[in-house]
Amino acid sequence: MAQNIVVNEEANQFELHLDEGLAFIVYELDSNVISLTHTEVPVAAEGQGIATEMAQFALNYARENGMKVKPYCRFVQIFLQHHPEYQDLVI
Repeated sequence: MAQNIVVNEEANQFELHLDEGLAFIVYELDSNVISLTHTEVPVAAEGQGIATEMAQFALNYARENGMKVKPYCRFVQIFLQHHPEYQDLVI
């Protein structure tokens, strides 16, 4: 599924177009810091691991681009609690 996630720089969000609608994580960029502010998945697509895949994608994107992460989104905060391999990105 991650291969279908796209970075929409104009809208400042990571996006996944689903039959049920648009899933996304909103971000803000400030130099080499990316703030992940909100995650949303269509109700009909909840419980399928989509938000988890998107969080992984966003964090891998940050790592690959030498960014630090400010996780303001509650979902991403919880994801990070369960995935310590991403803790080095968090400021």
